[in-house]
Amino acid sequence: MNKNKVYLIVQSVLCVVVCAMLAAAAIMIYRAGLAQKAADPLSWIYTREKVAAALVPVMPVLILGIIVTVVGLIMKITDANADKPAKDVELQRDLTISRVASPSSEMKAERSRQRKLNYGGWAAFALCMVPILIYITNGNHFPNGDLEPVFLALIAHILPWTLIGLGILMISTVLQEKSMEREILAAKEQIKLEKAGGVKTEADGGKGRQAERARFLRIALLIVAVMMIVAGTFNGSARDVFGKAVKICTECIGLG
Repeated sequence: MNKNKVYLIVQSVLCVVVCAMLAAAAIMIYRAGLAQKAADPLSWIYTREKVAAALVPVMPVLILGIIVTVVGLIMKITDANADKPAKDVELQRDLTISRVASPSSEMKAERSRQRKLNYGGWAAFALCMVPILIYITNGNHFPNGDLEPVFLALIAHILPWTLIGLGILMISTVLQEKSMEREILAAKEQIKLEKAGGVKTEADGGKGRQAERARFLRIALLIVAVMMIVAGTFNGSARDVFGKAVKICTECIGLG
């Protein structure tokens, strides 16, 4: 790892830390304001003094980040890949398979896996949106009165499911790119065979297709199970199950 890469990593870490500390400072000011408003509704909540006090821990890191940036400008440290176009794996795959006369079984298996990952990722994302729609369409969650607690409750219910859905889409996209890279390698091997006059049968390299399908099914079921557990925890099902277990132990079995 050269010094340019180390510098860029340090600069990125400092930027992330500063953003996190600023967000924490904003949340701290907001929570202090809520407490003060509850005690004295007529008092001035958000003042420059409070903001300055909250920014004191952030200033050393912010100054360090500025110094690192200035040093980088003086030393003319830049990212060598900044001007390079982004790597388009899908375009590279399409250009490679366009040279193949007859796709091999490995290529077909990878293409099928990519479709499953794409459909599965979007299906899981849509499933994550269901609890959000249920919450939004329930009028009891939006009573008339103070909008602040309603807004906070809305964020608390929407944000986790949105993050889970986006996380699943990101994982699905990464897995699709890995599958495209394997398809590119299989296409290059097929091109070599076709140039050499060899013929690759459908059975070649297809022994692990059934195992791959079983693994994909297990992963999909695991994702659905985790999502259901999280949904049950949010809607209070865990509390209901615990209450029933307590009743069974204290009433039916007779413990206690």
